[in-house]
Amino acid sequence: MNDPTLIGPCADYEHDLVELHDGALPLERAGVVRLHVAQCARCRDWAQAFASLDARLAADLPRPELSADFEARLHGRLAALSRSAARDRPGTLELEHEHDALLAALRRSARRNALLGAIGWAAATACVFIAARDLLQEMVGVLAVVPRGTEPWMGFGLTGIAVAIGVLAWSVARNGLPLRG
Repeated sequence: MNDPTLIGPCADYEHDLVELHDGALPLERAGVVRLHVAQCARCRDWAQAFASLDARLAADLPRPELSADFEARLHGRLAALSRSAARDRPGTLELEHEHDALLAALRRSARRNALLGAIGWAAATACVFIAARDLLQEMVGVLAVVPRGTEPWMGFGLTGIAVAIGVLAWSVARNGLPLRG
């Protein structure tokens, strides 16, 4: 870690030394870094060279000067921004309320459409089943000649009804009724 052939500070302390110089290092860490600098010649030399360079740059670089009315213009611009922000806030709230109301109306409409679609599909399915039942009852005479009687056909019809109701329920649960328009 303190290899004399290396230049610069120890890698573990390089950023800490800069923050210590700037006064941005937390107190607990600053104590650890100061103790290390007291024991490490590389870090001590680097910290002194960094402080010297920083002082020379601060002395040699030109300092920008603000215009005499800078502070007044700054306060004026901040006041204008706060006035425009206060003016924009009520409009923004009204737009947010309108947006929320539109979303709620869309949700209600979607639920109503899904419910009406489900009722429509259930009614259509019931009509088909009633027609199938009536057709089966009319066909009892024809089915009487079937070797096993009408019970297997009625069982088949009831199984079809159960499957259709299950598919309808699944479709309603997934909001996936195939509605036209």
